[in-house]
Amino acid sequence: MRLDERALVGDEGARRVGIHWSGGDALVVGGDPSADLRETAEQVGLRIRPRPAGPTFFTSLAEAAEEDSTRPLVLFAAELTISPVALLDLVDSPNDRTAALTLSPEDVPTGVESWATVRFSSHSRRVLSLGTTHHVVTNPTGYVAGVVRIRAADRRTAADIWRAAARTSCDPCHGPQEGEQDDRFELALLSLVRSGLAVGAAPLGPYSLRRRRAIVPGVPGSAWQQRLRNASRGNDGVFSTAVIRPLSRRVTAQGLRLGWTPNVVTGVSLLLGLGACALAALDSRVAWIFAAVLLMSSLVLDCVDGEIARFTRRYSAMGAWLDGVADRAKEFLMVASVAWVAARRGEPMWSIAIVLLVLLAARHVEDYAYVRRSRCAEARVLPDRLPLDVPRDLGPADAPTAPRPPTKRSNAIRKAKQVLHLPIAERYLIMTLGLLWFSPALFLWALLAAVGLAFIWTEVGRLGRVLARRDDFDPADADRQLPELTDLGLLAGPTAGLTSRLTRWPIAWQLPWLMLAAEAVAVLISLRDVPSTIHWVGYAWLVAVAWHRYDLVYRLRETGRGSPLWLGWVTLGAPVRIALLLLAAALAWPVPAILGWGALALMMVYAAESAFAWSAAFRSSRPDERVTR
Repeated sequence: MRLDERALVGDEGARRVGIHWSGGDALVVGGDPSADLRETAEQVGLRIRPRPAGPTFFTSLAEAAEEDSTRPLVLFAAELTISPVALLDLVDSPNDRTAALTLSPEDVPTGVESWATVRFSSHSRRVLSLGTTHHVVTNPTGYVAGVVRIRAADRRTAADIWRAAARTSCDPCHGPQEGEQDDRFELALLSLVRSGLAVGAAPLGPYSLRRRRAIVPGVPGSAWQQRLRNASRGNDGVFSTAVIRPLSRRVTAQGLRLGWTPNVVTGVSLLLGLGACALAALDSRVAWIFAAVLLMSSLVLDCVDGEIARFTRRYSAMGAWLDGVADRAKEFLMVASVAWVAARRGEPMWSIAIVLLVLLAARHVEDYAYVRRSRCAEARVLPDRLPLDVPRDLGPADAPTAPRPPTKRSNAIRKAKQVLHLPIAERYLIMTLGLLWFSPALFLWALLAAVGLAFIWTEVGRLGRVLARRDDFDPADADRQLPELTDLGLLAGPTAGLTSRLTRWPIAWQLPWLMLAAEAVAVLISLRDVPSTIHWVGYAWLVAVAWHRYDLVYRLRETGRGSPLWLGWVTLGAPVRIALLLLAAALAWPVPAILGWGALALMMVYAAESAFAWSAAFRSSRPDERVTR
């Protein structure tokens, strides 16, 4: 199988191989490589080595792993047929990791159920257990495809593991017994997992695959067309999957052919969104219709930039930040434009806009804090460290031993939950319909109701799991990023001990968004005696605060580094700002001037510090790179 398989997608640069690596070694397990498999390996820069003639199977694997520990090693199952395009995200990725290709139950047709099953964690996607002809895995979540990549840094460790496995009774010295399935590949992988080597589960995606006599057809089209489909995320919302993604893939195909770069597309998407905001501020039905068209076009391009990044494997923390900032800028400014029109019509709705803004920001902060909390708990779930000759993992005796494919009912429930969660495409759909209706009140109230319902739905579900103690939380897993997300500022030092104790609470992840909501309440209280026509200064204040929180979330997620200590001193921190706003309201200080000039000062400081902090990430990656969202 070849990389130039027709029909092609994109130009040569988009289909380039060797972006993130200079090749590696390959070993075929369980037999001799077919001509197709040999050609596939060569196409992605893999050199198939003959397996050393060791005294046992595992000994020969160990000798192969020790031959050259400076290059990655890829193991193939002998009876595998796979396109080289399907291997690009595994072997030629910026994420240098040890990982095995896996298939989800819904992607597996009849006849593939005889393949080895695997269990991996949902967040980290680390392989926890594996089944073979003689080994049982409990609660499996997928199937093994027949490819595992071992990074160069893990080759010596893998060699040591296989040498130890050679001393067990599970070493298939002479291959499978008559009538048995050849699962030497699975045994090699299982030995790594049970010995504690971190092996990730890399999803195969919509590619075609043939192993033994079973075929996974993939989506229709060539391997490159399947790659385009794989670049288009299919789990980001019902409206996006059904309407936006089919449109964005067509645009992405043209962009790949013309050599578009992800960050340029992000910039164009931002310009279209800003244009929509400007038109919405004109208070004209025609202008609002054009604003709706531009807003939806911006959403399509917002999908295109990520698809180009995934297709071409051009990732950077800077790209992810640009994409996130552009999304929030469009939403915040569109809400402001509509509230501005409402005020001009004599329908002051800045208070509604403020509540909506805080809900949008609180959702992102709360979601990040909860996911961090969940991953800390999941990090304690490790593979069962068992000898290779133990036939069953440590799962419950009555646990299922076959993956459960989703049913129509479970798919319907999943889609309903996606709609209730209100991802970005659904929010843009509500805004677009509000613009077409030409009603600021309908726009703001409908969006507020939808965002509020999504927030309540998420909170009830998460708090229910926590209070019922079904989330495996351990106080030792307290998130050290919570104090920074809470924006304590000047009080960070004096309250360090108290904060440390608070982060051990089971519901501590609520603190960041509650502090943000408290500041919004303080802003609304300070505006109670101010004419409603100038309540926009409170909105501007909270835009600066919300933008910083979102910027901080992306910085912590992508770089692991937060804001410097001096920033909290200069901006005072949320508790001190809340106290000052309440004091200003009580003493009849000029609140509009405080909020207006304060918003300007906050935004200038936050923007300057953010630009300085992200410059390091910008210098470490090309401007056309980004991180997959």
